[in-house]
Amino acid sequence: MGDNSLIFTFSGIRGIFGKDLNFDIAKKIAISFGELFSGEEKKIIIGRDTRPSGEIIKGGIIEGLVATGFKIIDVGICPTPIIIFTKNTHNIPAGIIITGSHNPEDWNGLKLLSSVSYLHNDNLDRISSLLDQINLKDYRNDRQKVLEKVSTFEPISEYVQTLNKHFNIEKIKAINNLRIVVDTGAGAGKYATPQILKGMGCEVEVINNDLLVNNLFPREIEPIRNNLKDLIMEVWQGNFDVGFAHDCDADRLAIVGENGICFPEDVGLALIAENYMKNNYNKAEEVTFITNLASSLMFDVIAEKYNAKVQRTQIGEVFLVEKMRDLMNTKNIAINNCFIFGGEGSCGGVMFPNFNNTRDGIFAAAKIVEILVNSGEKISKLVSKLPKYYSFRKIIRINPKNTNLIINRLKQELIEEGEEVEHIGCDLRFSKEKEWFVLIHPSNTEPVIRVISEAKGESLARIYCEATTELVKLIINRI
Repeated sequence: MGDNSLIFTFSGIRGIFGKDLNFDIAKKIAISFGELFSGEEKKIIIGRDTRPSGEIIKGGIIEGLVATGFKIIDVGICPTPIIIFTKNTHNIPAGIIITGSHNPEDWNGLKLLSSVSYLHNDNLDRISSLLDQINLKDYRNDRQKVLEKVSTFEPISEYVQTLNKHFNIEKIKAINNLRIVVDTGAGAGKYATPQILKGMGCEVEVINNDLLVNNLFPREIEPIRNNLKDLIMEVWQGNFDVGFAHDCDADRLAIVGENGICFPEDVGLALIAENYMKNNYNKAEEVTFITNLASSLMFDVIAEKYNAKVQRTQIGEVFLVEKMRDLMNTKNIAINNCFIFGGEGSCGGVMFPNFNNTRDGIFAAAKIVEILVNSGEKISKLVSKLPKYYSFRKIIRINPKNTNLIINRLKQELIEEGEEVEHIGCDLRFSKEKEWFVLIHPSNTEPVIRVISEAKGESLARIYCEATTELVKLIINRI
């Protein structure tokens, strides 16, 4: 394709604004997307995060969608979980979310939604192949036509009302004395998370809420420890009970404890998983937790404690969404009293299909508040009770053309060495029960392979990671 600097992944399209992604390219993508929906109801929801470039990209998206016959519901700046919630609640058959998610601020992207979930690779490949064939002169719109095809909608209040039904708000408010810092990173979560937590009775301080001069973000967007020094310091010095941070579209959640420690990414989801499994123990006939191959073994340990099941998918939110949907359809027929939920440990956003079948960092923050209020314990104490594992990661640069060959040869080598290897998608995973695992994961966005290891002992996790990394390098050198 001509615009081959764009990155096409399971969760959409990404690129650097002004280089890979601009008004014209956005319009071409929207036109290509529109061609996928011929014969279907042409109604679509669009929204964006707070990146200033999103307004320009939105203009191209709207023109392309109108040119292909869509009626557009524009929700403006809005968190991704709320856009998807609104799409599903109102049975809107398609969606485009303009967001760079956790990528640096000079990036932006498009999350493309079908009636079920994110578009799969075959549809993304089709969109990619169509871009060079599109002549924008053939898709001109007059301004009046565009105005007639676009309506606006405010979705946050409906989301909040529905979210509140999943909590005993009055009980929580009556006993809630939590003091919380929310670092929105000037992202779209600023319009929802602080208000929801205040509505639960929390005292909330918000930091890094607004863009700086020249529309720069107040911190790096990805909510990881190195980017959350302001939040860590504020929680520690102000004697707050907990700190929360989002990325730009609020599908991710990072947590800082009252002791100033930024917890590992899996911790928030693990606290929520244990809480739900404990509360449903001996109540539901079957509880199933869905996560991906990279998520911690602590989920397996927690599930065993409460006689629940863990099912793992290929890395990518779309695979969790589809697994939950398929499982719910099956279980609704076979078992009336079943409970299915999950999430990706790497992002902190929890997924509850009976509320919002997408990674939701906003809902996750509310659940953590509920857990803290009901337990009456400090978050550091709750985290200390979770199963303890250590993790290491290595990155190896590769020629992406050789990815399949590398993975197949690695699989053969590992099997010959006596390992039982799971091969899901392009990922390889081998493990020993709940003792340790190693994941070999070719990136969807970079020309690299990531080696991720986890074990009960720190030294063992390091050894497995380093040994597997050397094996990967050996295979690459042989090609």
